[in-house]
Amino acid sequence: MYHIDIMTLFPETVGDVLSESILGRAQERDILRIDTHQIRDHTVNKQKQVDDYPYGGGRGAVMQADPLYRCWDHICQRYDKRPHTIFLSPCGKTFTQADAKRLAQEYDHLVLVCGHYEGIDQRFIDLCVDEEISLGDFVLTGGEIAAMALADAVCRLVPGVLSDPECFENESHWDGLLEHPQYSRPAVWHGMEVPQVLFSGDHAKIERWRRKQSLLRTRQRRPDLYEKLDLSSGTDQKLLAELERELSRPSLPHSVVCRLAKEEDLGAMETILQQAKDLLTQCQIDQWNDDYPSRIDFLSDMSQGECYVLTLDDIVAGFFTLTTQTEACYASITDGKWSSDLPYATLHRCAVARQWRGSGLADCIIRECERLASSQGIIWLRVDTHRKNKVMQKLIRRHGFQYRGNVLVDAPEGHDPRRVAYEKRLKTIGPDADKDL
Repeated sequence: MYHIDIMTLFPETVGDVLSESILGRAQERDILRIDTHQIRDHTVNKQKQVDDYPYGGGRGAVMQADPLYRCWDHICQRYDKRPHTIFLSPCGKTFTQADAKRLAQEYDHLVLVCGHYEGIDQRFIDLCVDEEISLGDFVLTGGEIAAMALADAVCRLVPGVLSDPECFENESHWDGLLEHPQYSRPAVWHGMEVPQVLFSGDHAKIERWRRKQSLLRTRQRRPDLYEKLDLSSGTDQKLLAELERELSRPSLPHSVVCRLAKEEDLGAMETILQQAKDLLTQCQIDQWNDDYPSRIDFLSDMSQGECYVLTLDDIVAGFFTLTTQTEACYASITDGKWSSDLPYATLHRCAVARQWRGSGLADCIIRECERLASSQGIIWLRVDTHRKNKVMQKLIRRHGFQYRGNVLVDAPEGHDPRRVAYEKRLKTIGPDADKDL
């Protein structure tokens, strides 16, 4: 059993907090024992005085050595060996997770001394205290809060207190890293979605994502910890290279809105379209030509209520077409087959503005297509893309689309009509209005 005795002027407050929840249950199972001791009970005067004016003058009062010693000695008499004694003091060493591990592993009995007023008599410290510990570079009115924090941090590492060592081994500071973000139900809350990788069921990918997020958090929030990390492994080097690329990309604002496209959006859409065509040409991808997509295609999509734009602060930043019409070329799929003959929706003609490439705006398009299709009761979403368009293929695979085969699309003479086809099964949801993504 792990023992902690706390010397304090407010034993009820401290004891009540440490007797609840996980630590309370551990004490019921005799894994821990946490006792509090009223220092005033060990005075020798009727007034139960524990403090007096400081020698040398100055404001305030100092806790006297004798009541502290009598309380500490009373605790020591109950055990066969001298306990490890800690004074919670702003002058002490800053407490870390490493200290919590050390105290949990090297000792089975701690005495925590809570000071008050202007401090405690140094002679008690010299005679009885083994180390002084501080929570940080700030001052509290007493040591109780610090003692409770230290006791909680140490006790949760005692074997048996938590159900599994994994409960604390993946937390912040255990291995020098801050913990990755955590998510729970619902999947969408206030327009914010849980990262898709956490739904994948691929534990290796999830652990990789978590490690990457921990590295990012530590780098941004605690550069002092980040500098001490050993990141020489091949896996960490790849994660760091990915982070460097991602951090160099534009940051996507929260105010991304998807709505039906209007005729007055055509100018902005054509600018984005030309940027996309230039990129395809640069990458030697024979997918869109000079005449396709055209203004006529966009107007046709708009007339059927199938053309959408994504806006940032009311400025068009991307577009896409989502149609529920049957695609004739999909009936002649080769080298594979579709999963179902049920109705489906198809994503066509999507692009994002050059300045928002790599920002996650393309991911917003995919998520919005899934939402729109699902709200109509459609459970299959399909898309085809050029066999050389690896960026698009990577995007849709990241969102769970599965390769289904090859199709031939209508293309002008001299242009490659071959496309790779993908589909994804969706979860149906109720109708939903346009929303912030």
